[in-house]
Amino acid sequence: MKKYLTILILCFNIAAISAQQKYEQQHEQVSVENVIATKDGNGQVLLKFTLSVPSKTLGANDILILTPVLITNDGSGQHALSPIYAYGRTSALSARRKRNFAGRAKGEITDDTRFSIHNGDTLIYSSIFAYQSWMRTATLVMRNQHRNCCKEHELPVRVLYTCSFKEEYPELQPRIVVPEQPPVTLGITERLAQTEHFVESVGNYVPRQKIMVGEQEEAQIIYFKWDKIEIDSEYFDNEKVLRHVIDVTRQIHDDPEAEIARIVLLGLSSPEGRYAYNVKLAGLRCEAMKQYILNHISLPDSCFKLVNGGEGWDELRYLIENSEMSDKEDILRIIDDVPILKGREVRLMKLNQGIPYRYMKEHFFPKLRRAGYIKVYYRMKK
Repeated sequence: MKKYLTILILCFNIAAISAQQKYEQQHEQVSVENVIATKDGNGQVLLKFTLSVPSKTLGANDILILTPVLITNDGSGQHALSPIYAYGRTSALSARRKRNFAGRAKGEITDDTRFSIHNGDTLIYSSIFAYQSWMRTATLVMRNQHRNCCKEHELPVRVLYTCSFKEEYPELQPRIVVPEQPPVTLGITERLAQTEHFVESVGNYVPRQKIMVGEQEEAQIIYFKWDKIEIDSEYFDNEKVLRHVIDVTRQIHDDPEAEIARIVLLGLSSPEGRYAYNVKLAGLRCEAMKQYILNHISLPDSCFKLVNGGEGWDELRYLIENSEMSDKEDILRIIDDVPILKGREVRLMKLNQGIPYRYMKEHFFPKLRRAGYIKVYYRMKK
């Protein structure tokens, strides 16, 4: 009895070995070719290969489950991909019935249908996954399992491909070292040009350019009493302005790195009285301011540019427009529409019984009697 039992066990083992050998032979007939593994600039790996199952490789009830795996040599890192199911004729029908019984929709993609193949078929396998640094020299292997109606068998692992991914390093931009520039040291005149509105480089000087009213607001202004051409230091803020103008002009004159290129003086008069007389008065006020500067600083006569502004109608209009006085619109209309020599002042004197004119004479006319817009232009010496 013991002898028969030993023979039976031996036969069973031989049968098992024969079955294992058969499955391994089936597995060996499955070919894997054209393996490609590439990494793009976004850190994604594309793996592709072609898998073929020759005719009559699988028995009717056989299933081969082929799982591609990326693995390091020491096994510390691995990444299993979607498996491939190779079906025999009967096992394929059985798998379809199981899917239908489970209520899966027709055409639904599952692990056992994503990559499936039968005897005599060829499959192009592709998978995209995120790259990890350990994959740089990883090996692609195929883990294999055989199933039939009765048993499962683990088959030998097949080595398919050795990866060789290049590590992507951020491109190093050349470091541009800008040498530290020493602080710019401004000369006396250049510093004055930054703080004094009436001091400018001669490059900004435009000959024969009309001096606009708005420009005069930041100018240094000397005022004159009615019908006078003499400078009165006690009138308005004349003393303060004169002292400041002379001080700044002298600093530029004494600066060894700069020189005075031009001094522009604008003379004006108020409009009451005869026009020709007022124009002459405006010119004489320019001359008075020029002489005052020459009395304090030695300068050539060619430095000066005298501008006779005559009667200051533009300046008057500016003052009226920015005031809250009565009859403002009518006054502006007369100034805009009636020429000076065609009775403009007379029309203003008659407007509303002369009330607006008397208001202007008291509040605005004194501001027009001036040697306004004193501008000093400098030139840097080479």
